[in-house]
Amino acid sequence: MDMSFIGKKALVTGASKGLGYALSQRLAQLGCSVTLVARNDKLLKTNINSLPVITSHQRHGYIRCDLQELLNDEDPDSKSRLNNELINCLSDVSILVNCAGITTHKLLPRISRDEIVSTVGLNLIAPIILSKLSYRPMMKVASKLKTSSDSGSFKKPIMLNISSILSMTDSTLPGTTVYAASKAGILGFTKSLAAELKGKIRVNALLPGLIVGTQMGSDAMIDDSELKSKTVSLDEVVDKAIEVISNDSINGQNVIIDGEKGR
Repeated sequence: MDMSFIGKKALVTGASKGLGYALSQRLAQLGCSVTLVARNDKLLKTNINSLPVITSHQRHGYIRCDLQELLNDEDPDSKSRLNNELINCLSDVSILVNCAGITTHKLLPRISRDEIVSTVGLNLIAPIILSKLSYRPMMKVASKLKTSSDSGSFKKPIMLNISSILSMTDSTLPGTTVYAASKAGILGFTKSLAAELKGKIRVNALLPGLIVGTQMGSDAMIDDSELKSKTVSLDEVVDKAIEVISNDSINGQNVIIDGEKGR
């Protein structure tokens, strides 16, 4: 087991199910204290009780919220209930995973303006605002690590953004234009923020293929035979996420996971 995860704090959005929950499980198994963020209170309460505890120092928690609320604050630094709750949980966080998102499957003429705004808001703007809220707390963690005697391979804080293979490759799926655009924005954000932070906090993005068992993965199996070969399992994506998180040399990278290769 990679001992460098023990004692670290992680905050994962979209943690009620799917990739967010699977990654939260793995981080807890490795010794992290994990805060789950999602809208579904019932699932959060169930999930928090199922997270592994392997050390006496682990303390798991959750925040029930709709991250769309972050978009409604005129000032991202406002002292709203949600901002205060997030800021408290972000204290000493070493791992931020922006996983929450909306999948849309409508041709552009049929998608409503509200659906466009909602999709771009949750998939792109919310991760940007949450990363802004994490900036100072994670810089404090980074400054403490300069004097740390920990010999583990994973020391630097990391922001990990979940994008999609649909955002930058030749793979397309009818009805995902707005979704793909929102996820493409994550790639530019990741590269730019990584350069801005100059390695003090690492910023990377994962671009998974269509994940088996999700709605979009099921749609791909029906709509596009070429994309069938680029579906991936949750375990494949979680394995790659842990690899990226645990390697301090990986920074500013958009890592493709398409069932054939991760790069």
